[in-house]
Amino acid sequence: MELVYKSRDREIEVFEDEFGKITLKEMPHEAAIMVALENDRLILVSQYRPAVDEVIIQLPGGGLNRNEYPEKAAKRELLEETGIVCGEAVFLGSIQPSACLSNTITHVYFTKDIVEYRSPMLEKKEASIQAFHIPVERAFQNIKQGIWKDSELAHGLLLARLNGLI
Repeated sequence: MELVYKSRDREIEVFEDEFGKITLKEMPHEAAIMVALENDRLILVSQYRPAVDEVIIQLPGGGLNRNEYPEKAAKRELLEETGIVCGEAVFLGSIQPSACLSNTITHVYFTKDIVEYRSPMLEKKEASIQAFHIPVERAFQNIKQGIWKDSELAHGLLLARLNGLI
């Protein structure tokens, strides 16, 4: 593997193997997402993603700040993206959403302990994010029909279902 790019402002390295396959190595390489349930409805977000030039439906979540614990990051991202403050959160597991491309590990949490609603605290780059509620079974139908394709969303909902939470 040959290093072909190293970011100046973020710790990202891009490597290319002998076959031309590109992989990313990020530090920190962890993210956290929250499967949030209120009144039998999931709380999801839509966000424009330039890499696929589409609006994607996802679980609220994002990268960990330096020295931040995953549960704290999941709660912070839920608040930032949806304005929801949650109490107790249950750890469901960790996933590698794109191991063929990136070293990112995503930690998955679940909450139904909605404590308070505030205004979302979106960064400028997140201006396209919109939060919404949807019935659980409708979300599964949208994944089954190929309407929603996000791997973290599908895996997060699967973990919640396998644990009997949704």
